[in-house]
Amino acid sequence: MNKIKNGKIHYAWLVMFACICIKTGSAAAVMCSLGNFVTPIVRELGCPVSAFTMVMSLEAISMALFYTKSAKVLSTKRIGLVMGIASVFEIGGMALMSLYQNVYMFYFSAVMIGIAQAFTGYVAIPIVINMWFRKKAGTVLGTVVAVGSVAGVVYNLMSAQLITGFGWRTAYLILSLIAAIVTLPAVFLIIKSPKEVGVQPYGAEDEQADAPQGEGLKDKVWGLTKKQAFSAVFLYLAWMACLCYSYGSGVSGYIANFSTMELGQSTNFGAYAGTAMSVGTIISSLVLGVLNDKFGVISGMLWGAVTNGIGYAVMFLSFQNPMFVLPAAFFVGLSASMYGVQCPLLARSIVGDKHYSDIWAIMMIPNSLIGGGLYFSIGLFYDKLGSYRGAFIMSICLHMAALLLGILAMKISRSKRNVIAA
Repeated sequence: MNKIKNGKIHYAWLVMFACICIKTGSAAAVMCSLGNFVTPIVRELGCPVSAFTMVMSLEAISMALFYTKSAKVLSTKRIGLVMGIASVFEIGGMALMSLYQNVYMFYFSAVMIGIAQAFTGYVAIPIVINMWFRKKAGTVLGTVVAVGSVAGVVYNLMSAQLITGFGWRTAYLILSLIAAIVTLPAVFLIIKSPKEVGVQPYGAEDEQADAPQGEGLKDKVWGLTKKQAFSAVFLYLAWMACLCYSYGSGVSGYIANFSTMELGQSTNFGAYAGTAMSVGTIISSLVLGVLNDKFGVISGMLWGAVTNGIGYAVMFLSFQNPMFVLPAAFFVGLSASMYGVQCPLLARSIVGDKHYSDIWAIMMIPNSLIGGGLYFSIGLFYDKLGSYRGAFIMSICLHMAALLLGILAMKISRSKRNVIAA
């Protein structure tokens, strides 16, 4: 099936555009709600770094508690309305941060944002894309994440300028307003399920044409049931790989903070480091999508292990010369999409399309609890040891472990898949 058929663009591509609006609006703004804000807020409120970055952990825990609910709701209700209402709460939670007078007040917004992101973020976007794309799902997901990363560059630079020029409170309000303008119209007006629109997913007609005579699309869609999946050893190996990515990728969120607090550089320099990482993330998201579609998930995991190792190895040179942070951050960025892109594609390759949304939602619960829920603990490296060196080494080790676990999971999966699915 072509993108344009009978003079009309397939609705799946409009859905992709709406997903991009989510990533470039509310998602990018919320991801920027720590970063450059950590140093000025910690200094004004007089709290430890880990106390403030607990915000990210609470967001992740809140998300995790609602993942299975979101998978069910997104699959059965008016998906655009659900995601639209969630986006309103997500943006509103960030706007409220401009009013808080102590670090504990931020925790209310964290819970509010986390619950909302269960219906708009790491589970929701892959579910929507899997719902609409029988073909090119990896490339589409990578493109959505990549464009969102471009927005991350803009928000990162913008937030630094806004904080410097107007203060962090006004910066939160302005970023929230931009997020609302970009995200809300697209979500409410465009996001729909194939059933609501009355069309088949992109690539479905091609699958039907290739199927044996008398065999329909429903018969063609392969996938393990939840019982089969959670009885398979290879799922847990893949799951452990995802857990390694979820926690190891969190270290990259401290690069701007590392630049300003440990290396003593300016807020703007920290923003440049964040921008260098975001540029790498843009490239990584696109490369990972193509690698997975053309060469399989192992190639994507190999990419992550190599680029992450190079990035943090170069980061150690920044203790002699802070300028090394910039190329190091870029290489770290090349591995930064492992959680957002590689993990859902790894899971999809393991369990198939048929029951993917339900299985992935369950997998994301511990992913968030360990990755985001323990995000604050990375800040403890600085609070307790005065340096992020240990965090850098930990990230390298976790990415290597994920590669080995993923390879083993895929090897066992290929040999056992037909027996389990029979």
